Amino acid sequence: MVTYPAPHGVEAIRVHDDEIVAFGRGAECAVRFAYAPVVDRGVPRVAGSLAVVNGRVFVESTGTLGGRALTIRTDVGVTRHLPVGDGVSPRERHFEILVHGESGPWKIGVAARPRSVSVSALSSADPPTRHHELVLTPVQRRVLEAYSEPVRRGRLEPATHRQVATALSYHPNTVREVLYEIWARMFAEQIPMPDADDKRVAVVEAARLHGLVGFE
Repeated sequence: MVTYPAPHGVEAIRVHDDEIVAFGRGAECAVRFAYAPVVDRGVPRVAGSLAVVNGRVFVESTGTLGGRALTIRTDVGVTRHLPVGDGVSPRERHFEILVHGESGPWKIGVAARPRSVSVSALSSADPPTRHHELVLTPVQRRVLEAYSEPVRRGRLEPATHRQVATALSYHPNTVREVLYEIWARMFAEQIPMPDADDKRVAVVEAARLHGLVGFE
């Protein structure tokens, strides 16, 4: 799962095994940003690409003229610099790619699912019971609890982006971005989520159904 800053807010796409997607400012990129409403010409038309092979994500920085070095940052604060034309496959399943432009860094979030193990590969014919667990940062926890608060009180709909932003003294775009980060984490951890276009509904309902953060 890849999240990125689209002009109207955070957007996300799924990248499947043996698939390659480009990211950058140009229209040829599946992960496209920095082109509207104000063009950031410091971001290359194609800044790099993502490839998924056997459940591992490979990140490559474009080596063409105008390419820029990328920064890879993991959940635990480890930072790697990726030179122009180089590539890396982080072993962490959650990491960020920073594309440096004139207006500042543009953040791409990556959440990779582990390769599934077939039942025949298990020591028993019965697969073990799966217990869903969601590890979040303190900020992600507060945001999820705020979105979940109306549902815990018996309402049908989660809180709106603006309501959460007001409650936590954040900008609406900030809480929306954090919500997408949580959604990507649920995807990576293979936590079943409703097939809902509204990420608020998908995340909060998944948390409620599985007794996760906010419904513990």
